[in-house]
Amino acid sequence: MDLNLKTSDVILIAASDSSDHDKTIAHLCCDGKNDQDVIQEAVDTISTEKCGEIRGARIVLLPGNYYISDFPRQNKNGRVAVMFGTKSNRFNHIGFLISGSERTESTVINVTKECYDKVKDDESCSIFGAEGHNCNHHIFKDLYVTVPDDQKNIICFDGRYMGAIGIRRCKCLCDSRGQYLKPKATLPVEGFVAFMGTYGSNNMWEEKWEFCQAEGFGQGFAVGNEHLFLEKCTALFGRYGFTFNNYESRIGVIAHPMTMMCCIDEANANLWKFAKNKFKQCISSYNMSFEIFPRWMELEGYYATEERPGDYAGHIDYVANYGCDTPNSTQIPFWAKGSGLNFETVNNTHKKICGSIERREYSANIGQEIFDTDLNKKLIYTGSEWLDLLGNKAD
Repeated sequence: MDLNLKTSDVILIAASDSSDHDKTIAHLCCDGKNDQDVIQEAVDTISTEKCGEIRGARIVLLPGNYYISDFPRQNKNGRVAVMFGTKSNRFNHIGFLISGSERTESTVINVTKECYDKVKDDESCSIFGAEGHNCNHHIFKDLYVTVPDDQKNIICFDGRYMGAIGIRRCKCLCDSRGQYLKPKATLPVEGFVAFMGTYGSNNMWEEKWEFCQAEGFGQGFAVGNEHLFLEKCTALFGRYGFTFNNYESRIGVIAHPMTMMCCIDEANANLWKFAKNKFKQCISSYNMSFEIFPRWMELEGYYATEERPGDYAGHIDYVANYGCDTPNSTQIPFWAKGSGLNFETVNNTHKKICGSIERREYSANIGQEIFDTDLNKKLIYTGSEWLDLLGNKAD
């Protein structure tokens, strides 16, 4: 096998505890200390011009444990362990693909306790980040990331300067996360993020996060950018499962829509947070599942909030319960009072046609419509009361 790093379209990296066979076929081998520098060597090789252009390649982390011992690189957002450059191919954006083994949780990237302890409380550090804005396409697959604790501003997958970021079957885990029945009294800091989007446009490249999971983060999914599609992404045991544009956008706009399908939000202290967005971005989520676990909600307890009500539009339909062994409830709202003005929000357990007694038991969402069979009329919920189509109050 050709082990010339500079001529390979696929670069294989072995961990210190990879199998003897994998170490034999690998282009690069880690020793369990400062493994971020070995991965960086592969990234730098991909960014080297070949025949006058930058073509991109695939980096495969073979099964084993990789250790992040430092965040030695710097961009405007903070320090970075593995950093992609600013070079872009003018005609065919560079394709970066970093993947682990498709065997579940067999390629593990660990932030060491010593590395974690060296991070200052007022700084931000990213495991994967970019030096400055590029127009390149970055994909991460089959990687399992662990972080020792939740009180530092560490971002696992930081796409802010990336032209596009796709993430598939990746899991981020805080080693000190709580449990359903035993939530931690101190919530993760908001700057502790598993997956973070870009600064705006995706340059028409694929922007899809699918089958990803975040456990024990301040923000499981800091969703931002445009044309992003999330499929069956799961967040639990954290402060916020999902936030939207909850970070400064320095480049481009955030106006084009984002779509979510069959995502899961379980045992987080708050429902979603929508930061300011003057572009009226559309967020649509279908068949969302919430477990509003009381012991977690008691720690902070915000339902979905818009920092500036009316900044967003879209459609959200969901089911919600109070834990894994409880039925889906008609009495769990999605929005905090005053938010969600421009959304069609549907609790899928609510009937479209029912009697007055049943309607009154519903925790209705603003704009919800029901045909009341006792009143023989259609009603609309304003956020505080039910009105008929003539503006008369329902009983």
